[in-house]
Amino acid sequence: MLKSALKILVSIALLLLLFNFVDVSSVLARLQQVNYAWVALACALLMAGYVLASVRWAWLARGLGLTVRASRKIKIYFLGMFLSLFLPSTIGGDFARGFLLARGREGAGWTAAASVLLERVNGLLALTVVTTVCMFSIDLPSHWRNLWLLGVAVLWLGMLSYPFWHRRLPGFLHRWQGVAIDTPEFFRAWWRAMLLSLCFQVVMIATTMILGHAAGLEISWAAYGVMVGLVSMATILPVSFNGFGVREAGYVGFASYFGGNPEAAAAMAALWVIVLAVVAAPGAWVLWRIGGTAALRREAPPEA
Repeated sequence: MLKSALKILVSIALLLLLFNFVDVSSVLARLQQVNYAWVALACALLMAGYVLASVRWAWLARGLGLTVRASRKIKIYFLGMFLSLFLPSTIGGDFARGFLLARGREGAGWTAAASVLLERVNGLLALTVVTTVCMFSIDLPSHWRNLWLLGVAVLWLGMLSYPFWHRRLPGFLHRWQGVAIDTPEFFRAWWRAMLLSLCFQVVMIATTMILGHAAGLEISWAAYGVMVGLVSMATILPVSFNGFGVREAGYVGFASYFGGNPEAAAAMAALWVIVLAVVAAPGAWVLWRIGGTAALRREAPPEA
């Protein structure tokens, strides 16, 4: 409970700082002038992107030996998105996805949890690829680019070498060792999922560009790519309430760095919240069908 309260305070503090940085009346004026046909297009594109992401998860789970109907995976994925966006992290979207995937399958808990974690890692690695391409298409200080490349190299080296270490982990990780990560089936699923992850990251950039166009944010496609990549990584950090504040401040900060109008960036960030809410809405229906958050709390581990 304390951690959740601190995250909410961080989100509020970042949003208040943002309000002091931009002209709020100008942001509201831009939102009033938005052609919401562009927002509808962004919603449709992002919805398609999250369907791709749910198929990616289905492939990875199947590679680990967990087979379930693709339609059910899509429903669970949108439920997880809804929980991650709107509800406290004590009933996180990733926990819900793993729990519902494992439910009714004896001894499948660790494998289901691994499928969720690995889906996140797969997406993160694809994000580094797309962001790197964008970084080399824009003028950035060489030391920042070199530092980025070092971090990306470490991530990819860790991923490529991990199958060798999987069965050599310490004994207390025996349950994790039992997850079939180092099998040919998972290897094939991993690289198929990587292709979907690359497509998903392109969809995220395209969606942001559409919303930026609607709000009047004029920066290059490469700047959009770098901004989306770095902000996405920042929102992964568990320092705010589901990324609120970090996302908005990140968009305004990076857009300003690349020469964009900060009020336009703030308006784009507000449109992103609308789009995320619309796209996550199907998850609310799935949550209602399974019995609400009470059904998940009964199974949730105590918060550390």
